Amino acid sequence: MELPPTGTALGRVEDLPDPGGRVAEWEGSPLLLVRKGEDIRCYLNICPHAGRALSLPDGRVFVHKGEDVICPVHGATFNVLSGKCTGGPAGDPLTGVDIKVVNGAIIAA
Repeated sequence: MELPPTGTALGRVEDLPDPGGRVAEWEGSPLLLVRKGEDIRCYLNICPHAGRALSLPDGRVFVHKGEDVICPVHGATFNVLSGKCTGGPAGDPLTGVDIKVVNGAIIAA
């Protein structure tokens, strides 16, 4: 899986719901940006159990009570901030992607 090169723009903080998430603005590999307050994380947009996208076709992401990303295929849940599986059939955590926020821009680190 190809990860974005350092410095690649992935999105803007103001475009992310709080709490919530969206697909990143990068075409190389499917990436997911999630937010909880000032904390922003980036993960591969692939459920480790189902191998399918965690996002809906329109790019939105189910985030339950601001705490967990929910896989729309099998209902596995993953902690927004750690990516650890918190329930369901997945078991394995989400694959994280290093990012930094600079002046509201979310950039691959």
